[in-house]
Amino acid sequence: MKEELIEKQSDEIIRLFKSIHTVMGCKLQSFAKRYGFTAPQIAVIFHLYKAPGITLNELSSHLMLTKSTVSGIVTRLVNQGVVIREIPKANRRTIRLSISEDFKKHNDILNMKKALISGCISDIIRNMDPDKVEEFIKALKNFTYLLNKHSPK
Repeated sequence: MKEELIEKQSDEIIRLFKSIHTVMGCKLQSFAKRYGFTAPQIAVIFHLYKAPGITLNELSSHLMLTKSTVSGIVTRLVNQGVVIREIPKANRRTIRLSISEDFKKHNDILNMKKALISGCISDIIRNMDPDKVEEFIKALKNFTYLLNKHSPK
């Protein structure tokens, strides 16, 4: 009886995470399209804005995508003049990625990110009881902790 309940609850948690992932992905895709980008491209732009000069490996890790996938996204953004690749003189084997000054000059990336967050999360929680939001955040943190604690090393 208890095992059936655990299986039912596990299935429901997985279903809810998939649903959240799908909804967030659709919102991100719709948002990115307004600016003429794909969802992965806008994610790269936001990450490079936050961490200029990171390597392709670091960016791949942050985005939880393969290096080859991120490399393709970066190449398209380089061709569009959005991203620049820099080879530091100190380590010529490393390539650092950044947002181009021209793109930053013509686009307010911080406001773009705020608009995305507002459209996906802020507008929803704005009308919620702040204590309920904190409970939700705490529950998500606890679940993340438990998942990490019980994952194979």
